[in-house]
Amino acid sequence: MRSRCLYLFIVLTLITLCCANEQTTKNVNCENLLVGQYFCDKPVVDNNTQEISGCTKEGTATVPCYPLKGILCNEKLFNGSMVGFHKTIPCRYTNGYSYIIALGLSIFLGWLGIDRFYLGYPAVGLLKFCTFGLCGIGCLVDFLLIALQIILPSDGSNYVINYYGPRLIPLFINNDTFYKETGD
Repeated sequence: MRSRCLYLFIVLTLITLCCANEQTTKNVNCENLLVGQYFCDKPVVDNNTQEISGCTKEGTATVPCYPLKGILCNEKLFNGSMVGFHKTIPCRYTNGYSYIIALGLSIFLGWLGIDRFYLGYPAVGLLKFCTFGLCGIGCLVDFLLIALQIILPSDGSNYVINYYGPRLIPLFINNDTFYKETGD
């Protein structure tokens, strides 16, 4: 009985070792590694904007990722400290326009159009300047649009908002949206 158990243990150990060797010699693309086969650096956050450094206008940034020790990908055997690929992560692109400043300009100098000049809309700013904020109605509308973050800077960037500030995240519904059926 002992010899059978020992024989079974040896056979199972050899099978496991053979299968493990087959998995480590398989060459794959590093970007196709599974979660747990690599780790990525945390993105660097800029202290002034509270956003990820290196964010592009398209709203993406890259972080270096390291395949774990013994992983073979892109025809290299990695040791856990070599960069294997760069992962693209989403981010909010900012260009230095402060939400607090834009809102303050809209409240106190909106009737002169200074808020629109600050955000990069000189034609609307000049219209508001010449008509005293469209007789006050334009000031109120612009204040609401800036407060709700509907009007953004003209270069397509987002506002610089404090970490615990009133940041809005728009939600979109498209063909990839999953609808959960209710039990009605």
